Amino acid sequence: MSQYVTRCQKVRRFLTSKNLDALLISNPVNVRYLSGFTGGDSMLVLCRDGATLLSDGRFTLQIEEECPDIDDVCIRPNNESMAAAITKICRQAKVGRLGIEAESLTLAEHERIAEKLPKTEIVPTCVVIETLRQIKDRSEIDVIRKAIDVAARAFMDIRNSLRPERTEIDLRNDLEYGMRLYGAEDRSFPTIIAASPRAALTHAVPSSQRLDGHPMLLFDWGAVVDGYMSDLTRVVVLSPTKKLQTVYETVLKAQLAAINAIKPGKTSEEIDAVARNVIKDAGFGKAFNHGLGHSLGLEIHEGPRLRSDHQTVLKPGMVLTVEPGIYLKGWGGVRIEDDVLVTKTGCEVLSRHVPRSFE
Repeated sequence: MSQYVTRCQKVRRFLTSKNLDALLISNPVNVRYLSGFTGGDSMLVLCRDGATLLSDGRFTLQIEEECPDIDDVCIRPNNESMAAAITKICRQAKVGRLGIEAESLTLAEHERIAEKLPKTEIVPTCVVIETLRQIKDRSEIDVIRKAIDVAARAFMDIRNSLRPERTEIDLRNDLEYGMRLYGAEDRSFPTIIAASPRAALTHAVPSSQRLDGHPMLLFDWGAVVDGYMSDLTRVVVLSPTKKLQTVYETVLKAQLAAINAIKPGKTSEEIDAVARNVIKDAGFGKAFNHGLGHSLGLEIHEGPRLRSDHQTVLKPGMVLTVEPGIYLKGWGGVRIEDDVLVTKTGCEVLSRHVPRSFE
């Protein structure tokens, strides 16, 4: 049984629990998660006894290649709207209660469907598939490992060839090209490379600033492999100073403490507090101005989040970033980020092979 069949079965249990006849999946990431289809302009109608992928003629061959496990495919003609195709499928399946993804289906599309299905009760749902996606299966974890390895290899090439005349933009271009050479299909997000003091910008955009004369260089980057993403941050020490060492070792201490605290049953809030307290006790509490981390997978930011206002209970199979930081205006910033898998007894640092000690 493929992972797509297994995932659809989990959604059907949700349908039964909510007395729904079908769920209309409109978020393209969720369509991919349940079917394997990577194209666009498509939706999935998942019923209790089958699933139909709605698309158009541009994707006929792609669906045949990517979706061998899908129950049915509806290729709508050019003169048929998505709402009309959904209506036809729901009538054929005698859908009385139709769930929709309230956070992705537009209001206009909702109204068009409701107008064509006046006897069908349309029920908004929230984060149904996203909640399932929080727990990664073995195949997903394997691909995330590959995405981490690709990103790590490209970074080590750059790290070992730094020169004073290089600019942040130069390094960004080389790093992203290197990830593609090693097998990435894309970058996970716009790469962040910042030499002090620009490293104080948590989402710095690479500039023409040269490396010479700067004590630190922050890299925040990730690779996409088979749709799954990695997310790493490292600070390369170009010219050690006592202040830089103090800040760096404080951030590393906070990160290691948080990682050591991760295990099933702990809450997002508790893990965030572990790292935040270390930084606060060192006198840098106000300089840590973001959450500790987030989950990742088919999207770079998924649930759960490691934040002081989130109480999600950690479970085996969750993959989380742990990325404390200290940012000082006019000086620079240090952030250290790793991708961590929650296991049955604790956690595994998937990116442990990427150096993070102060050098």
